[in-house]
Amino acid sequence: MSGLAGLWNLDGRIAQRELLARMSAALQHRGLDGEGLWCDGAAALACQLLRVTPESLHETQPLAGLAGIVVVFDGRLDDREALFSRLPSTAGVSPGSPDAAFVLAAYAAFGEQFAERLAGDFALVLFDPARQRLYLVRDALGVRPLYYHYRPGRLFVFASEIKALLAHPEIPARPNALDVADFLLADSALHERGLTFFEDVHSVPPAHVVTVTPEGLRLRQYWDFNGRRTTRLRTPEEYAEAFRERFQAAVRRRLRSAYPIAFSVSGGLDSSSVFCMAHHLGKSNPGRVPPLAGFTFACPEGAPSDELMYILEIEQACRVKIERVPVGRGMLEGDAENLESVRALAYCVEGPFLDEQWSATRRLFQAMRRRGARLLLTGHWGDQFLFSQAYLMDLLHGLRWGTVLQHLREYRRWMVDTDPRHFRRRFLLDLVRYHVPNSWLPHLRRIRALLCGTRRDFPWYSRRLRALARRPARFQMAPPGGFLTAHAQALYQDARARYYVLSLEWDNKVASMFGMEMAFPFLDRDLISFLMSIPGEVQTRAGVPKAILRDGMRGLVPEAILSRRWKADFLHLILEGMQRDYQHLVQWLGSDGLAVGFGYVEREVMQERLARLQHLLHDGTDAAATRIMEILGLSVWLQAFFGENATPKQVTKYVNASA
Repeated sequence: MSGLAGLWNLDGRIAQRELLARMSAALQHRGLDGEGLWCDGAAALACQLLRVTPESLHETQPLAGLAGIVVVFDGRLDDREALFSRLPSTAGVSPGSPDAAFVLAAYAAFGEQFAERLAGDFALVLFDPARQRLYLVRDALGVRPLYYHYRPGRLFVFASEIKALLAHPEIPARPNALDVADFLLADSALHERGLTFFEDVHSVPPAHVVTVTPEGLRLRQYWDFNGRRTTRLRTPEEYAEAFRERFQAAVRRRLRSAYPIAFSVSGGLDSSSVFCMAHHLGKSNPGRVPPLAGFTFACPEGAPSDELMYILEIEQACRVKIERVPVGRGMLEGDAENLESVRALAYCVEGPFLDEQWSATRRLFQAMRRRGARLLLTGHWGDQFLFSQAYLMDLLHGLRWGTVLQHLREYRRWMVDTDPRHFRRRFLLDLVRYHVPNSWLPHLRRIRALLCGTRRDFPWYSRRLRALARRPARFQMAPPGGFLTAHAQALYQDARARYYVLSLEWDNKVASMFGMEMAFPFLDRDLISFLMSIPGEVQTRAGVPKAILRDGMRGLVPEAILSRRWKADFLHLILEGMQRDYQHLVQWLGSDGLAVGFGYVEREVMQERLARLQHLLHDGTDAAATRIMEILGLSVWLQAFFGENATPKQVTKYVNASA
């Protein structure tokens, strides 16, 4: 989780070291191990370094190679042995070289196609002064963020976080109303690649290379999933074993750390599988896996969020102690002074998004840092890639209607805390979605929002903002050759969904506040490719959600968790916290006029609706909390970046206190 920043004056002006240092200082929280600056003529690169892997312990960045080529790198390269075997003996790297050195060697060996040889979670920038080329590369799934500002013929600026771009005097801070509308009101933001919440600031799309020269900018996709690949095995046992092999590889790749590794363990199937697999690898490879530390929230006994019985099962099976972290209640825990930490969060994530359990999230990261961890592994994204109903369309096309009905019935027996009507509605909506022209989809999304109760077009937003949100989607990715199955298409669209990429960026930035980085085994591109290639009915064998994970982890994960049929519900904690914080939040919203001033919100409607929502909080529904968090997130973000007192000292104060 290092911080990258730099600039290239395309008109030939000498890059000022003082300006580079100012940009780099905005990323100081990402670099516990020091800062490196490199300037040469019109170009300048900086790195705030966080050393995590054993190979990085003695590295310095920016790293310069032959012919003056220089690179800054944030992340982790996977399959280094395979890459090393393809490099010439004169590459100048050894198996113990840091990842940045492998990047330089790959560029020297393969030229502009070097990105195709890289795998892992990373963002990098490479400058070749002889060829006058600057390359920005982002990993296949977008786990590491990377942004840029481009002014043709004059200026190119890049950074790991947008705040570093805004430190440049030629880049004004202006909100992007189009993206704000997409996020707050549209059901699915599928618009232009690289759109951000800031005007004239772009995000490098996952699996893409941005190539900059004095003559122009080119965007190229260097890798994508194969939507027509198939994997067919003979028995369910063979599928489970094949899944286990790939899942084990996904976890192993993310255990490269010179420091203890933290795990968020809820007692759910996904996070328990990650932790138990890591523990198994540690036992099988003594001395090669760093210490593993599990953390879980201590919830009220007997509450819907109480998962202690499953935590005890894991502790007994792995013979470890998982640290309990007080869950907290809400963002502020009834203390108005905690609003400062909420402002710091908004400044950190750089978007209109807040964590309704921010007090608990802070405690979790602080506990991990006290144990010396710099890396956190989670079970996030298991829900997205291990259970999708889209494969029912494949069964339908095969005239297996009885199997469709049987699976729909089985869902209800395995997800007992979900409204049974949800699965039927999902099936009917998929039935329409996969059999109508794409031009109809925007209208169908609005119908789905009405049917499923997810409509987000709330009255306090202005007519202008709602009009922007109703624009038809202008961009949606698909791999070459399309898809062989509806199952593959659904997993691909989840992997490429813009909301999920935003979520990864936010996770990365929040972890950076505490001197940590996050890794997600279920976002391993080889694992996702395998899941896309097998029949969906195998993944959900006999209608059992996540059957392939349950079968593949048998013998490692306690049976009580493998057979678990409900998920923890934190809604009661969110609602209690919101009730406790409500007066502070409403007072804060009432005193802030930026959302109104920018023309995003109608003040009178907002005040009237906020009064109604307080009653809904006591009714035990999440709709009221969601609405309040949306408008609060918008207001806090606007204040953090565009208000009179906007200042990076907000985040610095809380980073220093937490790291």
